[in-house]
Amino acid sequence: MKHLKHHCLIALLLTAGWPSAALALLLTAGWPSAALALETPRGASQDSRIRFVDYQPYNITRIVGSLRSSVQVEFAADEEIAHVALGNTVAWEVAPAGNILFLKARENQPVTNISVVTTRRDGSTRSYQMELTVRDGPVAAGQDTYFYVKYRYPADDAERRRREALAQTQAAQAGQADTVLALHEQYGPRNWRYSAQGSGALEPNAVYDNGKITTIAFTGNQEIPAIYMENSDGTESLVPKSVSGDLVLVHAISRKFILRRGRDVLCIFNEAYDPTGVDPNTNTTSPSVERVMKAQAPSAATGGAHGG
Repeated sequence: MKHLKHHCLIALLLTAGWPSAALALLLTAGWPSAALALETPRGASQDSRIRFVDYQPYNITRIVGSLRSSVQVEFAADEEIAHVALGNTVAWEVAPAGNILFLKARENQPVTNISVVTTRRDGSTRSYQMELTVRDGPVAAGQDTYFYVKYRYPADDAERRRREALAQTQAAQAGQADTVLALHEQYGPRNWRYSAQGSGALEPNAVYDNGKITTIAFTGNQEIPAIYMENSDGTESLVPKSVSGDLVLVHAISRKFILRRGRDVLCIFNEAYDPTGVDPNTNTTSPSVERVMKAQAPSAATGGAHGG
């Protein structure tokens, strides 16, 4: 049928005096394929008056409105209608509401169009183009009747699945890394020569290290404080750590750790500190786990300096 329409239009253009060379150029430029940009929403299997269409930014969606009936068009849940431009305001009535557009055919007039621009939560916009056709007749299922048209977004769904899969992979890898680090905490001779000075409310049950990891054991109902290590210049920095039950595994060896919670402060001293330690050359305390540092923009909140 589409090809027949093209042939009829070509015949009319030839009758109107269009040169055949110009028509050939029009055809080779892809003019007939432009008609394929008109998308007709597919009817649902339960009721053809409920229809679905995949969003394509450069396609036009065909909407048929029946006299004395309305059409509900639904966009993505994270979109809100910002602008509506209706070609024929006499034949059609329009009412936007959030991500829903209500259309109602009032008069049986020629085909017109409507343009809709929506705003998404991330601040980006989407543009929709629709061709509006009015019909008069029965609105039963099986007729060319539209009651509800819902846009679908296969590209968004694919991107969402990709991000979910990536997040699951990263979570699994992080879990494996914590498991390996915990295993390394269990091996090697332990240094128990630690002393503490300061608030008893922060005092742990035990502190020890194996030359690679410092383990700080707390009781089950004890809130874990923020843990800092003292740098060679007297400043403090937060330590890389992981938590396994009541154990805090600090991935560093230090002469002095500082525990802070509110106004409470406790200093923990390593009485057998070895500045050389054991370096697995992986940026972690395990030779099996490598930490890859991501570049970040400098921030005024990065790092901290407290009194030693």
